[in-house]
Amino acid sequence: MNTPPGPAPVLAGATLAQDTFDKFRALIYQKTGIHMREGKQILIANRLRKRLVHLKLASYEEYYSLLTAGRCSDAEMAQFIDAVSTNETYFFREGNHFTALSTTILPELFRTQGRVRIWSAGCSTGEEVYTLRIVADQAARAAGVREPEIVGTDISTTVISRARGGIYKDRALRLVPPELLKTYFVPVDNGAFQVSAEARARVEFRVHNLFTDPPPWEGVNIIFCRNVMIYFDKPTQTKLVDGIFARAIHPDGYLFIGHSESLSGFTKCFTYASALKAPIYRRKKDAAAVARDAPGVTLDAAGAVRDVFGTAKGAGGTAREGTL
Repeated sequence: MNTPPGPAPVLAGATLAQDTFDKFRALIYQKTGIHMREGKQILIANRLRKRLVHLKLASYEEYYSLLTAGRCSDAEMAQFIDAVSTNETYFFREGNHFTALSTTILPELFRTQGRVRIWSAGCSTGEEVYTLRIVADQAARAAGVREPEIVGTDISTTVISRARGGIYKDRALRLVPPELLKTYFVPVDNGAFQVSAEARARVEFRVHNLFTDPPPWEGVNIIFCRNVMIYFDKPTQTKLVDGIFARAIHPDGYLFIGHSESLSGFTKCFTYASALKAPIYRRKKDAAAVARDAPGVTLDAAGAVRDVFGTAKGAGGTAREGTL
């Protein structure tokens, strides 16, 4: 009788030493901007263990060397980023955001703008993007205007793939009203529901790094970046808000952040829209000048805006192409 193979050698003895963990923390920060705190050593070890087994590596140090010694493929770096990223969301999360959007912000933008664009930055598995599609559709029908364009971006290839598929189960759908579930979803196997083909065709998803790829549009009217900045340190938050979002957003645009987040004390480009009774900020009128001097944003001799790692993005900050 054949003896079943034992566990891979890595499972028997590999441990993530403190110095190797510190190296991974620095690499994660370099590639994603995520500030991995102390105390996350076991979490990172568990998340990377599958990669060691898959690649038949004997140690975490060997995996780190693979990622940093010029032998790493883009596909493996994407696997690494997927492994260390945290993704959790559901439909209609933090609902007062969507109340403000449907009752105040979208009607205002429909009156003043010929085209409305919404960017969900750090969209995870897509629930936020499809919620935006539902809310925007309802508001556009009520106003008799063209529906907004919506794009969702995330650094993880895995979650973007899932978002494009649009298949969700009970936990993600628990706050969707029955009438909207019937209108925008179709039942599939094992009690799951899939966003309708029509709704899926009217949103776009891109793999995108907030700090190295240009924003998907210039003059975006609304940016949702909720529960993303909690993973960044203050300098990185400032680069993102005053150095990237302030340049990408329309002069009268809105920035939505998570309920556990705040821009108080560090932003010079956005002001709190207190009347909306939710963590929503509005771009200041003089934000363009401030954004030019924000940390991590520099201009070269030709006037091209350079991103936080020094990559030229085109004269005047024009986003030439983009895929976070």
